Amino acid sequence: MKKILVYLLSCSLAVQTACTSLSGTQIGALTGAGVGGVVGGLVDSKKPLRGALIGAAVGALAGMVIGYYVDTRTKDAAQTARDYNYTPAQGTVVQIEDVRMEPATVRPGAPSKLVMDYALLDSDPARRFQVREKRIIKSNNRSLKEIGPAVKTRSAGTYTTEQEVVFPSNLPEGAYALRGQVEADGRSSSRETLFQVVRLPGSPERYAFLPIHEVGYRAACP
Repeated sequence: MKKILVYLLSCSLAVQTACTSLSGTQIGALTGAGVGGVVGGLVDSKKPLRGALIGAAVGALAGMVIGYYVDTRTKDAAQTARDYNYTPAQGTVVQIEDVRMEPATVRPGAPSKLVMDYALLDSDPARRFQVREKRIIKSNNRSLKEIGPAVKTRSAGTYTTEQEVVFPSNLPEGAYALRGQVEADGRSSSRETLFQVVRLPGSPERYAFLPIHEVGYRAACP
């Protein structure tokens, strides 16, 4: 059988900054000699899906199972305001802190989670307002699967939200991105994590999510 490794690539993006690829050696050092040494030479963020593979990915992701949604307020308004040196003059602020996939390894048919951490700030910490969350799986700048929006009413604070999914086993090889978006009160924030699907012969089939570093970020905007 074949192993499917879904590999999170490491690069950084700040507004219009270009993405820099890691070498196989660097990837191996960051992810451990066992997995990184094998996968490093196969990961290529410059090979997004094209043509028929885009259609195949759309078809595969159409069969993705969408499970439960869980949200947790991890910090109150006062602690979040201290973390961001927030002043009421800033008005409403939306800031995604992290987008990731959990757990590190899952098998096809087993659930995984698309997780977002984000902060909400407002001049009135008790005010409740509508928040919209989206999770989008992309390749070659094309949206392949959109999950949401999840619409919730929240007040200022820091939140962790989890969307359970089951990835299909026939997802084509190539470079993908998981994009998280949060909108609230006319403000928005988004962040992306890149991952690579590669197939290795001679091992049990599985997905492995190996996070290294944040790869895409856009600050809160009006």
